[in-house]
Amino acid sequence: MLNEVQDFAALLYDRFGHDFRDYRPATLANRLQNLCARLRLSGIPALHDWLIRHPDRIALVVDHICIPVTELFREPDTLVQVREHVFPMLRSFPQVTVWHAGCAGGHEAFSMAILLHEAGILPRTRIFASDISSGILEKAATGRVEPQQIDGANARYVSSGGSARLADYFRPLDGGMKLDDDLLNKITFVQHNLATDAVFCEANLIFCCNVLIYFERQLQARALELFSDSLVRGGFLCLGQRETPIGAQKKFARLPGTGWIYRPLSQPHPQISRSQSASTANLLNDGKLK
Repeated sequence: MLNEVQDFAALLYDRFGHDFRDYRPATLANRLQNLCARLRLSGIPALHDWLIRHPDRIALVVDHICIPVTELFREPDTLVQVREHVFPMLRSFPQVTVWHAGCAGGHEAFSMAILLHEAGILPRTRIFASDISSGILEKAATGRVEPQQIDGANARYVSSGGSARLADYFRPLDGGMKLDDDLLNKITFVQHNLATDAVFCEANLIFCCNVLIYFERQLQARALELFSDSLVRGGFLCLGQRETPIGAQKKFARLPGTGWIYRPLSQPHPQISRSQSASTANLLNDGKLK
């Protein structure tokens, strides 16, 4: 099984440029087997041959590997710590950039936009929400949320320190709900691969929640290096509660009084302009999908 997974990961990289070689084999194998069942294929070798015959279906394969796991106001304990320990520092910056790495369906970026709005920081903030899957990002960029997802998030919103009615931030859309345009327009959706791509923005706050748990040690180290290089002086990294990134202590120190917020130990890279950051990313806003 391990060799089959490695061979398939090599195909994705060599033929299509998608690098899953340092994803945890058990996770990758499970998702590939689920895709095989969906396509009624006998196993991963058959999927390998199928993809060679149908290279136009690569987006389907990538989307299935990158199953979007997201919800509004996920891990409210962490969001409370961000509000109490990070927001006061963000208020000192004339411009603020927040990067949600591995944003999946975008709900966590939506949540941050709401909290930044309530804190009075959003008007001078730009939020980048990135993922490897263009299909997932296209859906996220619509801002659509199902009514039951909003209902289910009410308690988490309150626990996160929300100060209004959560439903007030959404508008009806074709039987569902859509994030208010004033909030959605603050979010730029970016196709970005943590395994292969470089720094594309200079961030004050980076979220990477429950993504590193799917990475092997080498890829975790690369992602942490990328986050360190992307943070401005005085920036913050927020990780998921399920993550214990190996080697993080070499790059980051946990912020006192918090459980999942870190600050970089190394010097930040020289500042890059907003125009440079935008030119190095595949932007989905305004129909700029590349």
